[in-house]
Amino acid sequence: MGLMNTIKRAFTWWDGQTINTQIFTWRKGVRVGADAEGNIYYKTRDDSKPWVIYNGEMEGSRVSPDWHGWLHRT
Repeated sequence: MGLMNTIKRAFTWWDGQTINTQIFTWRKGVRVGADAEGNIYYKTRDDSKPWVIYNGEMEGSRVSPDWHGWLHRT
């Protein structure tokens, strides 16, 4: 990853994960799976927090019903 990509990500947080989310995911995240749109789902090691890293624009309607239920623990 080049310097320009790092600067772009710092100022365009709405288009993918932020630097803080990437660090948090790297340190505490366990990959659970992915869906057909390329979104990747994670949880913490103690299963206290689930989250999704979107493939492209962050839009909640892009999460499939199965994964939506998993994110909301239903």
